[in-house]
Amino acid sequence: MPKYFSIFFVALSLSAYSQESSLEFKTDIGLFNSSINSQLLSQSYGFLDVKEKSNIIDALKAENNVAFESNNAIIYQNKRGWGLSLYNHIGAYATYSKSLVELSLLGNTPFKGENLKLDPFDITAFNYSQLDFSCQWSKKIEMSVGLLLGHHFLDATVNEGSFYTDPQAALINYYVDYEVHYSDTTDLLQKPLKNNGYGSVFGITYKDSISNGQIELSISDLGFIRWNNKTSNMYIESQYEFEGINVDDFLSFSDSIIRNEIDSLRSDLQSNIKESYTWQLPTSFRLRINQPLYNSIIQGYSLSIEHRTKLYIIPKLTLEVFKKIKQHRLALGYHTGGVEYNGFQFSYLYVGKKNHFHLYTKQFNAGIPSVNYGLHIGIGIKRVFSNSK
Repeated sequence: MPKYFSIFFVALSLSAYSQESSLEFKTDIGLFNSSINSQLLSQSYGFLDVKEKSNIIDALKAENNVAFESNNAIIYQNKRGWGLSLYNHIGAYATYSKSLVELSLLGNTPFKGENLKLDPFDITAFNYSQLDFSCQWSKKIEMSVGLLLGHHFLDATVNEGSFYTDPQAALINYYVDYEVHYSDTTDLLQKPLKNNGYGSVFGITYKDSISNGQIELSISDLGFIRWNNKTSNMYIESQYEFEGINVDDFLSFSDSIIRNEIDSLRSDLQSNIKESYTWQLPTSFRLRINQPLYNSIIQGYSLSIEHRTKLYIIPKLTLEVFKKIKQHRLALGYHTGGVEYNGFQFSYLYVGKKNHFHLYTKQFNAGIPSVNYGLHIGIGIKRVFSNSK
């Protein structure tokens, strides 16, 4: 861990001397997709026959998502309203078109005379650490500022892509306009926390009472990372037409003929500029409303709307109902939008005098293959320290 993060661990020792403070560890990991359930996925290994390919294609939408998330945090909170937090965020998000899968599975023969639209195709992947300082600006407003250490990232976007096959199969033609940015990949596996960039981040939360309930508005991850001058940057607009390889004498055919065709494509990839690059974090906007119901079975509900720039095509909407039994809180919810397939989520929270425990999942229907579109689990452990006086 970088030396400048050591201040965080020094600050944690203050918890033993504070009037009241808490130390919390949180982790979650998830794999999500918006179109293919586990039942279909289990049937899609190895050789795919015509029926299996058709099942995959029929399940796809015009635009599809697949995502991986892993978040880890250590949070120290002081009773006086300030706190220190250390995070590590790993994520990989991809959006792809149905036409691209059709071309990959079926080849170009079924699409003679058609101009296939291959965009959108976007990939965003990152690994960075975050050191935050938060403070209670007023009774209703909390603010946070943080330093970011960038480890690795990839940002690839196809602005426009098309693929055309002549009706008589005399030629194929493609057009692509895309850009790619990725950090230094040297020692990627040996040094996953390598320093490849610095940045900063800001967040603000507003809380207020409303009709015996509570409303919360927040903006988080408003920031950037400046990746170093070893970052690769590619901006390519290319059009290529292939009419086959003309061989006058079959005996004179050699692999050099194929290499010439490959070299003509490779020239595009060589337009790679290595220089620093500023990457904007996917900023989150969130509205959450908590409201009691005063019912013996369902004691309250929460409604939240969240949007993450660059990652969510449409905002994520979640409705959750909960019930408290002494120190225990059970919640069941349903979500739609974001990068996940619509589905249920579950949360269990234990709040003791000194110890808190939180177990939750965004994929509560993971045990049913026909409605399972991902796996996710999250755990939180919190210890409250207080003066014995």
